[in-house]
Amino acid sequence: MLTLVVPTYNKAQYLPRCMDALLAQTARDFEILLIDDGSTDGSGPLCDAYAAAHPDRVRVIHKSNAGLSEARNTGIDNARGDWITFPDPDDWVEPEYVRTFLELLEEYPADLVCTGVWVDSGENRHPGYADGPTVTMTAGEARRSLLLPPKMGGFAWNKVYHLDLLRRHALRFRSDVGTVEDLDFAYRYLKHAKGVCFCPSGRTYHYDQHPESATNSDFSLRNLANFRVYELIARDGDPALVRAAREEICVVAVNQLWSLLRSGRKDPRSRRLLLSHIRRNLPVHLRSPLYGWRRKLQALTAAVCPRLFAFLKAKARRWSL
Repeated sequence: MLTLVVPTYNKAQYLPRCMDALLAQTARDFEILLIDDGSTDGSGPLCDAYAAAHPDRVRVIHKSNAGLSEARNTGIDNARGDWITFPDPDDWVEPEYVRTFLELLEEYPADLVCTGVWVDSGENRHPGYADGPTVTMTAGEARRSLLLPPKMGGFAWNKVYHLDLLRRHALRFRSDVGTVEDLDFAYRYLKHAKGVCFCPSGRTYHYDQHPESATNSDFSLRNLANFRVYELIARDGDPALVRAAREEICVVAVNQLWSLLRSGRKDPRSRRLLLSHIRRNLPVHLRSPLYGWRRKLQALTAAVCPRLFAFLKAKARRWSL
């Protein structure tokens, strides 16, 4: 059985769409575990209503607010399935979401199964990953694939984890790694896994990039902790993965520098830290085959003259409006 852990904090606006889609699955070997993380917007009673209407399918755990990672960890502690995944309450899935996972688990010997996704932004929709055949990988190849083609990314909601392996190795989501707790979790899990199956064309998950989503948030000091994960990966020992992690550090630092400068926040310490990450990893980024010349020119400008970088970014943003 598959346990679907849905961590919920003040998502009453989106939760019905998510839950109605999960309850409409064509496969029935699953349970839904709603973790109400101290919501104050009515999400808690909404969770209770779904559990009351579907007592054989839905359970609710109410807890005080402690963040996404701890909500997911509560799900790991209370799951009854053999496998576990973590759909977000502001996203939605196709009716074949569960069936796709279960059929891949039946066909391929794997400790982790990953599928492709759709990225929705308003009326626009595009694949999150390029099309490709279903592939099996070793854990080492899969760790590389977190950042390199065939790229399966670090997100938790398009992956199914073996619950016994999680519990045997006491694997938990961390709360001190900024907004990339999914990537950190997947990387550490793959240190213990064996076979991995990736089906990039099996897109049944819709990642909704609405204005309130985490990827659209403004600069936060919490985001500086993201670099801990990339620096951990940069010590992996796999030269290709090390290069990819250093490239990612540079790209993430450029994006966060723009968020900081755009916010008007006076924070010289954060500015120095971000510039240090950019300049230290810029040579690797400039040689990368993964990014085009615009990204590289942007990073070079940020490293040499942050004020010019901010001016050009602001100008380009006005032109796009």
